[in-house]
Amino acid sequence: MPLTDFQEAVARLLACHRDDESYLAGGAAMHIEPNSLRYSNDLDYFQDSEARVASAFQQDSQLLSDEHYEVEVILDRPGFVRAMVKKGKGSSRSTTKVEWVHDTAWRFMPLVKSEVAGLMLHPC
Repeated sequence: MPLTDFQEAVARLLACHRDDESYLAGGAAMHIEPNSLRYSNDLDYFQDSEARVASAFQQDSQLLSDEHYEVEVILDRPGFVRAMVKKGKGSSRSTTKVEWVHDTAWRFMPLVKSEVAGLMLHPC
């Protein structure tokens, strides 16, 4: 499986906020199928505008906080937010990097629906 158990838990939680202007992309989207041999280092969520990056980050970080995840912002620029999402204590603490990024609204392939991640870029 290309996502760690922790990444999958975060992706499943954030799936409710995904739409045609905010979707999973990057390596996690390309290799989300269980038979993939590549693990992803992070979860990348693409948005169609800088304003959508800001609103998606606010929605997602609030949901994560409500579910007792810690969201530590590493970098916050117009159109780009990088955070470390953490949960647990001591040796049972889990963490992953999550990025919210402005990207073009033009795509070669249509978005697809994933049970794990909600809407995401087509894996091809």
